[in-house]
Amino acid sequence: MSERSGAGPIRPGSGTPFTASGRSIAYRPPPWGMRGRTLALWYRLADPDEARRHVPPSVEVDADPIVRARFWDLEHDAAGPASDADRTVVWTPIREAVVAFPVRYGALSGDVPTYMYADDFIYTAMGRELMGWPVRDALIELDPEPPAGPSAGMTVHARMLRGGAELMTASVTLTGEMTIDRLPTPPRWLAEKVIGRVDGPGAAVSQLVATGPERIDRRDIWSATATLSFGEGPGDELVALAPREIVRAEYWSNVSLSVGWGEVLAELGDGVYDRG
Repeated sequence: MSERSGAGPIRPGSGTPFTASGRSIAYRPPPWGMRGRTLALWYRLADPDEARRHVPPSVEVDADPIVRARFWDLEHDAAGPASDADRTVVWTPIREAVVAFPVRYGALSGDVPTYMYADDFIYTAMGRELMGWPVRDALIELDPEPPAGPSAGMTVHARMLRGGAELMTASVTLTGEMTIDRLPTPPRWLAEKVIGRVDGPGAAVSQLVATGPERIDRRDIWSATATLSFGEGPGDELVALAPREIVRAEYWSNVSLSVGWGEVLAELGDGVYDRG
């Protein structure tokens, strides 16, 4: 654990501002607990050639991949405790929309979540600063779950908006029985962690990293039919990822997982800024 002159210990992985007490950090170090529900869709692109344009050049992607689309409706506990002495747990709501591509890096298979949108600053800060996730802000809406819980025939709509433009919409209709998935194998999420220099163009940090849940305790998985569409907005490329077919859809309730530390797979250099 590092020390600063005139101050107490800095907890590794905590977001600025750092103070002697540590009470002002933006987020605490991992692991971070998350719980809630998910709309999960797998689909093929209308234009499979788009896949290569949306993933890092350092990874391999199939010619016609099955792309992942998700809407998450969660709570996370990354806001606290700020110190080992403070055991208060604060659960913060967060909604997220994600589009990810299945890739390979050597023997490692995982998803690259090129497009991630969230509505909570704490989650956005910890995702971008520590994990290298490309999280951006958005307004995200999901139909509430009935008080009695999910059941066959229930439909849930979700949408994501930025700058007043509706960029991603999905719906799932539950069709079958629920199965309880306990302690499944956690996925790996690959990302380019890039932090720009302050003194001119270029990268101060440029890495290919792997992160993801260190543990998934439970998911109640409902089979479903689904719809998915993308809109166009300034500064967004989702409209290029229109679906040709939806391969599978599920509704996950009672999701409980923990996100831990990641690993650095490769140092990328400044090439991330020069892709032609």
